[in-house]
Amino acid sequence: MSIQVGIPQAAMNSLIDLVDNVAEVKPGMEVVIVAHKDGLYGGDNLVDEEAVSWMSSVVQSRGAHCSILWLDDPQEPHHWRYPPILRGVVEEADLVLCTSFDITTTELGNFRRHFEDAQTWMVRIFPTTAPLLMSRWAQTPYELVTAIRHISSKPFMNHMSRFVLTDPNGTHLEGYTLDPVKRPGIPGLPYDSYRKQVRHVSFWPEWVHPPVNCQDINGVYYFDRMLSWWSRYIGIRPQWEDLIRLDIKDGRIVKISGGSEADALQRFLKDMEGKVGDGIWKFDTFHFGVHPNAAVTENECPNPLHRRLIEHSHTSNLHVHIGSAGANENYGYYTHITGDIRHATLTVGDTLVYDNGWLCCLEDPEVQKVAEKYPGLPGIPKR
Repeated sequence: MSIQVGIPQAAMNSLIDLVDNVAEVKPGMEVVIVAHKDGLYGGDNLVDEEAVSWMSSVVQSRGAHCSILWLDDPQEPHHWRYPPILRGVVEEADLVLCTSFDITTTELGNFRRHFEDAQTWMVRIFPTTAPLLMSRWAQTPYELVTAIRHISSKPFMNHMSRFVLTDPNGTHLEGYTLDPVKRPGIPGLPYDSYRKQVRHVSFWPEWVHPPVNCQDINGVYYFDRMLSWWSRYIGIRPQWEDLIRLDIKDGRIVKISGGSEADALQRFLKDMEGKVGDGIWKFDTFHFGVHPNAAVTENECPNPLHRRLIEHSHTSNLHVHIGSAGANENYGYYTHITGDIRHATLTVGDTLVYDNGWLCCLEDPEVQKVAEKYPGLPGIPKR
């Protein structure tokens, strides 16, 4: 089947990479694109019909069968639903291309487990509108961003390394990274092995380096932004002006201070303690973005929640997890509240990983070699 006439070349660059190199669509596959109707009229689940149509056309051009599932299922805080009709889709499809902002494997435990049980492959789609599909962010070759994720793992593969994290706002943390054997999912493996052995979910574009678990963390941490999935339920914007300060002692949050955002975070974590337990005060995990071009303009993406979601994956964006409480039988959701900084300096053992927001592995010859394979597409920006 031919590809839809009128798809701009920039969008084609992105979609061909998605279909051939990420989703690996093959003839005869049953593919379902999942989207929410509220995203068409200003809801959190940003999407547009043109982007969905373009995606469907390129999928079908590979000989696959493509269906589109439009959901109209408003979510209630702390009672987020995994719609039964979507459950049926997961069981029957070979591949799900999911544009949802609300329904994700990083927050909804039963959604994540069902994909694993059904052995169905899902790609979480971040460029969900026509302008985003045409952005430099979406057009950056997936192989390049995957290489960055892979190479950036090297400093974390050693046995219990001491780390020091600082930034110009006053952050100063010291601690130890855990033995990689104790951290399932650390991507020291090549991409193909990683996705086959670790999970049934992929992200497009590549999003973040998997979590680095730590121990004996002490110091202070200042931040002015977080992932937008949880910020809306905390009742704050995803980015603010008055810094929040966290005082950390032996891997626990012992004090939260700052402006109104700090007060809102304190109240929310106290409420969450009743749902997930004492683990909400743990401070033992950090990781970072792996995409060198994860930045879009307000014209490309007026939605601040989605724009923050994109910026979270930029190579300059390092974040910590505020709380490490997993889902339980009474509360089936993963708390994924983050604190993000953009100008970190990080040493792990004797290796300088970050230098004032610059991810040093971007200069690695292996990364540069992959970038050189795609001279007409966005690559590694100059420092």
